[in-house]
Amino acid sequence: MKKTLRYLRPLASIAGLALFAYVLRQEGMATILDGARALGAGFVLLILLSGLRHALRTAAWHVSIEPGTPRPGLLDLFGLRLMGEGLNGVTPAGPLLGESVKVWAASRYVPAFSCASSVVIENLIYGLGVGLFLLSGGVLLLAATSPRAHLESWTVVACLVASLFVLYAILRRRGLLIAPLLDRLPVASRGKRLLGPYELRIKAVEAEVHGFFLTRRAAFIGILGLEFLTNFTGVAEAYLILRVTTLHASLLAAYLVEIANRAVQLFFAFVPFGLGVEEGAAAGTLKALGYGASQGVLLAILRRARTVVWAALGLLLLAGRYCVARPVEDAEPIETPSLLKTRSRLKEGAQRETAHCECG
Repeated sequence: MKKTLRYLRPLASIAGLALFAYVLRQEGMATILDGARALGAGFVLLILLSGLRHALRTAAWHVSIEPGTPRPGLLDLFGLRLMGEGLNGVTPAGPLLGESVKVWAASRYVPAFSCASSVVIENLIYGLGVGLFLLSGGVLLLAATSPRAHLESWTVVACLVASLFVLYAILRRRGLLIAPLLDRLPVASRGKRLLGPYELRIKAVEAEVHGFFLTRRAAFIGILGLEFLTNFTGVAEAYLILRVTTLHASLLAAYLVEIANRAVQLFFAFVPFGLGVEEGAAAGTLKALGYGASQGVLLAILRRARTVVWAALGLLLLAGRYCVARPVEDAEPIETPSLLKTRSRLKEGAQRETAHCECG
């Protein structure tokens, strides 16, 4: 598996670059440059909209941190997020490296295990928000294409909301998964030797993530709302670009382009900057909606340019932080309310199982 990934990442980068070059050649650089010039000062607004997305996810990350633990301010977290996002975009490792660097950089302010759990929580709920956004696009498309489909649309919306509550209930009630697996590893096994030094922290991170869904319902709803709103900054970006470059933009087109963009980012996270695949997805989506394919290529390139701006800022911040970051000592996990409640529930469950076995 590792060997496959080792070859997949550079091959994906080469394939993405080749696809990017092909799309540019097909559409012509002159068309792309004319569209970029038409946006003009609107590029500043594009950067601000992208910054708003980072700000919303920063706020969600801030809420994810367990109350009672040290935490940095929102501005500091904003910078830490940019560091991780900078690496997410420019390296084939993508989120695997970028999110790890966020944990490392934030450990200057927050105990590393608590920081890791907050990053996991924020990304899990972000995934739920993206899933809800993708499904909502289907509802919007259904309502827009069939005037008689309003009842069906509201039925789908109700099902989506109900599914969120079901999923939340599952996250709250499921037991720990990683900790029991670590306990069952033979002492002399290679996995035990590899993970042994980190076992306590791995269990603490999982317990705190589990405890979040047990104890912080209001925080879950608030974070999910923030994560869902981040998608609409992308809709606003697409609408702005289409409005300036085509003069006949529609919110439906912008919404569907953003849905395609989110889907590509989800399935091709290992391609640096989504090179090539984002252009192809935007071009295909807009062509299906009656626009020119060149408009999709232009839209993706302009959005890539604003991503480069934020990624460059993040990498500069990371370079400045590299020599001064010092992790907070956390050899022993802090007994947070989530950890205590999780352990209590696990202990009660074990006692019930023991009593049931004795009765049997």
